[in-house]
Amino acid sequence: MLKRLMLRLVLPVIVAGSLWAAPDWVLIRTTEGITLEGAVAAGKILPQVLSIHSGAPASEFEAGRITQGLAAIQGTDRAARDQAVEELTAIGLPVLTPLLKAYKDTDQHEPRPLYRLFERIIPSYADGPDRTLALVRMKNGDATRGNLSTGSLQIKGADGKQTEIEWSKIRTLAVRQKQVSRKMEVHALSHCTQIEYLDSGVVLSPSSHVDLATRGFVRLSWETDSWATDADGLKVPGAPAYKSNLVDGHPFGALVGRVGATGEVFTVGRKANLTGKPAGRLRLAVNDNAHWQNNLGTFYVTMTATDAYDLGDAQ
Repeated sequence: MLKRLMLRLVLPVIVAGSLWAAPDWVLIRTTEGITLEGAVAAGKILPQVLSIHSGAPASEFEAGRITQGLAAIQGTDRAARDQAVEELTAIGLPVLTPLLKAYKDTDQHEPRPLYRLFERIIPSYADGPDRTLALVRMKNGDATRGNLSTGSLQIKGADGKQTEIEWSKIRTLAVRQKQVSRKMEVHALSHCTQIEYLDSGVVLSPSSHVDLATRGFVRLSWETDSWATDADGLKVPGAPAYKSNLVDGHPFGALVGRVGATGEVFTVGRKANLTGKPAGRLRLAVNDNAHWQNNLGTFYVTMTATDAYDLGDAQ
């Protein structure tokens, strides 16, 4: 549900008692692309908040990254494209106007990373005519648009160092959750390793533990059953011409994951318990080679992650 409120949101609120107890940790991205993580003082952030996304105009640094990123997404370098999608998703709301201007009026929308970027930045239930308003995502599923207060926020890092940052310099802020649970759909065509990964919207911390359970069946060749599989992937080659059931070190058709745009790819399969992964956004895809155009089917994934940040819906 979207609530449109022209008010000063979620910033220094001092309320007696423990109802407004501070979250343990926040993850901040500044308008200069710097990441900060640490504890906040009591009463500074309402406990119902998942994440805050500033709609203030792009900084000079961000404007340059947006221009470069939109060009990279439309280019032919896959690694540069994936990194650009990740960074523009992290910058968020200031990307909307230049992104909308970059779209061409064609029928060829899917699968296209540039087209899918829009809802990674702003889910449709939170969109509106004023693109400059901040977005505040709440634990109950509400999305609030409005103006952020002025002032500053102090955070204390794991090393005990205190850092004060002005709210005008904060692009996004997420509150670490003890547990983030969600259900996701990974489509064999749109979320294929040859196109792009599904962004879970969840940022892991080094202490995160992730449980994944997957059901479903995908087809990598429309009517050839030997190319159909569950999330564990093919056990034998799908056709006589193939000498292996593996592509890029993982079974054809398997559900695979990675953390970040350039992270190491790992097999998820029907069940996975992940620990010790690096900090970053968890992503999922169906593993395939360059002949991906005849893919069909969806994997339905249930995920629970501890000590993680919820920065958006899975897209």
